[in-house]
Amino acid sequence: MIHTRPIAPILSFNILLSALVKKKQYDTVFLLYKRINSTGVLVLDLVSLNILLNCFCNMKRVSDGYVVLGRILRMGFIPNVATFTTLIRGLCMERRVLKATKLFRKMIAFGCKPNLISCGTLINGLCLAGNTSLAVKVFEEMINGNAAFGHMCKPNIVVYGTIINGLCKDGFVDKAKELFLEVKVLGFNPNVVIYGSLIDGLCKNGFVDEAKELFLEMKSRNINPNVVVYSSLIHGLCCVGNWNEAKGLFIEMLDQGLQPNVVTFNVIIDELCKKGRIDKANVVLEMMVQRSVNPSTITYNLLLDGFCLVGRIDDAKKLFVSMTSKGCKPNDYSYNILIKGYCKNGSIDEAMSLYKELVPKAIRPTIVTYNTLLAGLLHVNKVGDAQNLFDEMKVNKVVPNSRTYVILIDGLCKNGYHSEALEIFYNLENCKFKVNIEIVSCLVDGLCKAKRIETAWELFEKLPHYHLVPNVVTYSIMINGLCKVGQLEKASDILLDMDKSGVFPDVVTFNTLMHGFLKNNDMPKVVELLHEMAQRNVMPDASTFCIVVELLSKDEKYLENLNLLPSFAVKDPTRELHDEM
Repeated sequence: MIHTRPIAPILSFNILLSALVKKKQYDTVFLLYKRINSTGVLVLDLVSLNILLNCFCNMKRVSDGYVVLGRILRMGFIPNVATFTTLIRGLCMERRVLKATKLFRKMIAFGCKPNLISCGTLINGLCLAGNTSLAVKVFEEMINGNAAFGHMCKPNIVVYGTIINGLCKDGFVDKAKELFLEVKVLGFNPNVVIYGSLIDGLCKNGFVDEAKELFLEMKSRNINPNVVVYSSLIHGLCCVGNWNEAKGLFIEMLDQGLQPNVVTFNVIIDELCKKGRIDKANVVLEMMVQRSVNPSTITYNLLLDGFCLVGRIDDAKKLFVSMTSKGCKPNDYSYNILIKGYCKNGSIDEAMSLYKELVPKAIRPTIVTYNTLLAGLLHVNKVGDAQNLFDEMKVNKVVPNSRTYVILIDGLCKNGYHSEALEIFYNLENCKFKVNIEIVSCLVDGLCKAKRIETAWELFEKLPHYHLVPNVVTYSIMINGLCKVGQLEKASDILLDMDKSGVFPDVVTFNTLMHGFLKNNDMPKVVELLHEMAQRNVMPDASTFCIVVELLSKDEKYLENLNLLPSFAVKDPTRELHDEM
C-alpha cells in the first residue's frame, strides 16, 4: 500500500493503524510506523502518535510510551485528553497508580480537562490496586470539583459501579451502601454488576441478611442474578452456617438454567468438606465433570483437606496422585495439606518424603511447610531431625516466623531439651528478633512443667525488658507453676498484679489457684476464690465443679456457703459434673 500510494492521506493511514490495534497486531503497527518514519513520505499527526502510544501501553511498555510523548512535544503538538488517558491506563496496568495519579493532576498544565473516560480509567486502576481511599477522593472531585480543574464531568453508572466494587472489596461496605442509594436518587438503574458487588461485599463482611434482602430486591426489579451473584450469596450463607438455604439457592440456580462455574462448585465442596461430608463432596466433583466444568487445583485442595480432616489420608494420597493426570498440577498448598495430614496421623516419614519431592518439582517449600514438619517431628520425639530441618530452612532462605519459634521451643521443652529451648530464646534476643508474648509464654510453661521455677520466674519478671505485657495465658501459666511447687502466696500475689495490669483472670486462672489451695487443704481460701469468681462474673466450667465436689467431699459445711453464689445455688455440683461427662 505504501509503495502504490506514497502520498496517502494521514486519515487513511490512521484508520489502518486503528484497525490493526483492534486486532492486537501491535508488531505490524510498529513496522508501519518505522517505514513511514524512515521514508518521510507521510508526516504523522497527533492521532497517529496517540495510536502508537496506545500500542505501547497495551503491551505494558509505558516507558516507551513516554518516549512517544516526548516525540509529540518535540513535533510541536499539544497532548490532548486521549494522550493522557492512554498513559494513565498504561501506568495503571503496570500497577504504577501513584504515578498515574500525578500525571492526572498534571493534565491542567497542558490545558487538558479530565473527561469521563480519564476519570473512570484512573478510578478503576486505583480500585484494582487496592488504593480505594484515593479512588474515592478522585470520585468526590468528579462530583464536587477541585481547585485545579474546577467542575469536572459527573460520574456515570459505570464509574459508580467501579467505585462500589472497589469499596466492597476493601471492606468499606457502609460507604458502598451510601453510593448505592445515591445511584437510585440520581435516577440511575443499578445493574447486575452493582448488585453483585454489593451482595458480595455484604456477605464477606458478615451482613448476609442484608445481602438476601438485596438479592430479593434485584429479582423484584426484574434484574436476573447471574452466576457470580448466586455464588457470592451461597458462599455467604455457608459462612454463617446456613447450609440448607445455601443448598436451596444452588438448586434454584440450576432450575433457572444457570451453569454453576468453578467458584460455585468450590464453595459447595468447601462447605461439605468442613462438615465432614466428604463423600457428598465427591458427588459434587462428579457433577462438575458431567457439566464440563473443569475442577481447578483449588477444587482438589479442598477435597484433599476434607479427606485429611476425617482421617482418610490414604484417599487423600490417591486424589493427590491423580491430580496431574486430570490436568491439575499440585501446588505448595496441595503438598502442605497432605504433609499436615501425615503429621497429624503420626506418619512423619511419609510427610518427609513429600517434602523431598518439592525441590525436584520446582515447588518452593513455604514457612507453612517447615512449621508443619517441625511440629510433626517434635511430636514424635525426632528432635535431631527437627534441628536439622530448621538449619535446612535457613539455608533455603525461608525466614522463621514467631510461629516457628513457638513450635521449636514448645517441642524442645516437651522432649526435655529445656537448655536448648533457652538457647534458642536468647539467640533471638541477640539477633534482634521481635519476641512476642506467645514465645515467652511457651518457654515459661515448659520451664514450669520441668519445675525450673526460678528460671521461669526470672523470665516472667523480665517481660518489661522485652517491651511485653503478660496476657491472661501467661499469668495463668506462672500461677500454675508456682502452685505446683507450693508457692501459693506468690501465686495469689500474681492475681493482684493482674488487676493492677488491667488483665482479667478467667476460669482457668481461678481453677489453677483453687487446685493449688485445695491440694494444700486450705478450704477457706478455695471458698474465697469461688466468691471472687462470682463477683467478677466468671462462669464456672466442668473443672470448677470438680473442685466443688472435692471441696464438699472434705467437709459438707461449705455447701451452705456455696448456695449463696448464683453460679452454684441452682445446681447440684455432682449432677453438673455428670452432665458434663
